[in-house]
Amino acid sequence: MKTLFTICICTIILGCSGKNNSDKTPKNVDQIDNDSILKNEISKTTNIDKSINSVVYLTSTYDNPAFPEILKSQKEALKRLSERKVFDVIASKVMETLIRKHHAYFTTKLDYELLAATTGDLFQEDKDDAAFIVYDKMNKRISFLIYNEMKNKYFELFREIKVENGLENANCSYSVFGTLDYQLAAELVNQEEYLLKNPESYLESSPFKIVDISKDDDFVLKSGCFSNKVSKDKLSNSLCIATSAVYNNWECLKYDKATNTLLIFYGQAFAD
Repeated sequence: MKTLFTICICTIILGCSGKNNSDKTPKNVDQIDNDSILKNEISKTTNIDKSINSVVYLTSTYDNPAFPEILKSQKEALKRLSERKVFDVIASKVMETLIRKHHAYFTTKLDYELLAATTGDLFQEDKDDAAFIVYDKMNKRISFLIYNEMKNKYFELFREIKVENGLENANCSYSVFGTLDYQLAAELVNQEEYLLKNPESYLESSPFKIVDISKDDDFVLKSGCFSNKVSKDKLSNSLCIATSAVYNNWECLKYDKATNTLLIFYGQAFAD
């Protein structure tokens, strides 16, 4: 009886052991390949989703290594304008228009030659913010500075305040080469001969302003290009920069409090 009981127990143990071993049998090759393919597809989908949802901020054309010869030529022309005192004449006139604290700031910034200034509620805090165009003598480039009245601090576009191009996928025919700092510098270079003779002519029209573009005659909204990331009912507090000295061309940016960035939301490129 004991022998029969022992045999039964051993049979049960061996049966369970065989079942466990069969459970651990590897998947066949086809199944492994299918699982790998599925994982790869899931990974691809995840990466695409990240790409779609991520925001790509602009790098200034001046910091783009793809255009060395173009940048070299432009920088040489800007340097000539500075050395021939064109920017110095413009700066002396613009400095006269500044309030005391901004005047004091640029007096200490010996590498900056001030080319334009504007004020307005750019940061949407009901404050008197400001924006400036400068020639940076050390780096031989045009730069934009914006002043946040609430924080009492100056920031440089592209480097310290990120800029998103909302017109890139706006489904309209608007297209330009280069970031705004490069575009404005290109216009200065195009006017080099004329500015050498008459530097103050640069001040005859404002190259930029903080406005409600729905209430400003410079903007022909029905013919311009709008980003799909901004409501056409909220067009105030816009920093607008003229990109041509001949045509009524502009790009406008709007501050986003949530991300502390600026969005290029409107572009206008056509003759008057």
